[in-house]
Amino acid sequence: DGKRFRTEGVVIALGVSECGKKRVLGFYQANTESGASCLGLLNDLEKRGLPRSGILFVVDGGSGLNKALEEKYSVHDPKKRLAVRVRCHVHKWANIEDALGKDSPATEEASTHYWNLRKAEDLPEASAHARALETVLHKANLSALASFQEAKPDLLVIHELGLSALLKRALSTTNAAESLNSMLEEDTRRVKRWRDSEHFQRWLATAALKNEKRMYRIRGHAGLPALAIKLNRLCAQSQLDQIAKAA
Repeated sequence: DGKRFRTEGVVIALGVSECGKKRVLGFYQANTESGASCLGLLNDLEKRGLPRSGILFVVDGGSGLNKALEEKYSVHDPKKRLAVRVRCHVHKWANIEDALGKDSPATEEASTHYWNLRKAEDLPEASAHARALETVLHKANLSALASFQEAKPDLLVIHELGLSALLKRALSTTNAAESLNSMLEEDTRRVKRWRDSEHFQRWLATAALKNEKRMYRIRGHAGLPALAIKLNRLCAQSQLDQIAKAA
């Protein structure tokens, strides 16, 4: 997720281990959440040990991060992907609701289908709710329909992962990253200025390590080892092998 601290901007990566612990993996200082800055963060994480395949990324709709994930991991192509991307369901519903308008007669019906999509027990049930939602949006607002369809694969993919209801809820939003950003903002709110980049990054890293201790394990963490196995199956191991040979 991206975050601004007065005049300084960063892109921050928060990870979840197989035992459910949340760890601040790193950050990249940049004025904007561009594709280049997000790619810089991903490359740095890889140099420090982030696996090259079998990762689940939970992101908002920021174009910079999505572009970087498509370039580095081919997340948009199920046949070639090295990682799986899940779009934050809360952010996407806010986009759809903004297009519809909260007072629109279609909003309540659309909301029911949208959140039933997330709660569905399997992919066929989720796909049925997606089709019903598309029918509602097609009649009510074509812009809202386009907003949904743009993110549809990244919303439905949680049902390919065999997640429990708790994990579906936890891994379909960027709430954890936003909570971290709020804690970091609280820790730095009284700073008037930083002498230089080193000073700023030292403060941010110290605050991040401190706040790791305040973060609870992710709900439903007992299912994370099984998720890791499923991710490795969904990601293109043959493509990874080709990259290794080329290197």
